[in-house]
Amino acid sequence: FVDKNAESLQSLKKKLETRFPHKAKCMAFKQGDANERILDLVNYAKNNPKCAALVLLDPFGMQLNWETIQSLKEIKHIDLWILIPSGVIINRLLTRNGEIMCPDRMEKLFGMSVNEIKEHFYQQVTEPGLFGKIILQQKRDNTIHRIAQLYLKLLGNEFAHVIKEPLVLRNTTNCPIFHFVFASHNKTGVKIASEIVRHINRER
Repeated sequence: FVDKNAESLQSLKKKLETRFPHKAKCMAFKQGDANERILDLVNYAKNNPKCAALVLLDPFGMQLNWETIQSLKEIKHIDLWILIPSGVIINRLLTRNGEIMCPDRMEKLFGMSVNEIKEHFYQQVTEPGLFGKIILQQKRDNTIHRIAQLYLKLLGNEFAHVIKEPLVLRNTTNCPIFHFVFASHNKTGVKIASEIVRHINRER
């Protein structure tokens, strides 16, 4: 378990060791940036080819770098879950006037240039003006869905198998705020993940 905040990490440690005392010796709690700590896991897996990993990434905001995802593909036996703040954060940084807020952070999140990100989420529209036509940048419809689909597409470039329909987490007004996605080098892993998502959706 990795967290930058020492207090949060200790709180988690206390809760888990209390709830699962028989597993306490199997738990490791590391303070630091997950983007850096994950490299330790990747290096370990490279030296231990039989290593199998189940990785759950629940980033604070948009602190997960795409380079981190790319490094994880080096683990041969891996099942990867990622919670994407699609509606609660990313969508809000894609303003309606064509300006992307926190562009450096967005580039690290997607592993794409600002121009490439704009091409995916904006389209040019022409409107009449006082001195002729004006070309404007217009935000595409259904942006939150497009965020999730882009992330899945990028995951597909790195992993052999990616879930087709992610789990969508919504707020009280039924607006999507997170997408829970899955990737693996194992086809069976995606099959199981898809069944989990379908089961949760049926229970709602």
